[in-house]
Amino acid sequence: MSIQSKALIWASIIIAAAFVANGQGLSDSASFGIIMGLTGAAYGSLYTRGSCQGACAK
Repeated sequence: MSIQSKALIWASIIIAAAFVANGQGLSDSASFGIIMGLTGAAYGSLYTRGSCQGACAK
């Protein structure tokens, strides 16, 4: 799967989570925390080289 495909999947997950959080009536702070968590997970999964590059203790 190409990085563009993965990025589009993550983007759709983040947008869907924003709609769900809004629909559930979560506070702005809670919604922000969820979206930032997903954004961090997306960034971490998209911009690593290999399974453990840079994240493993040396």
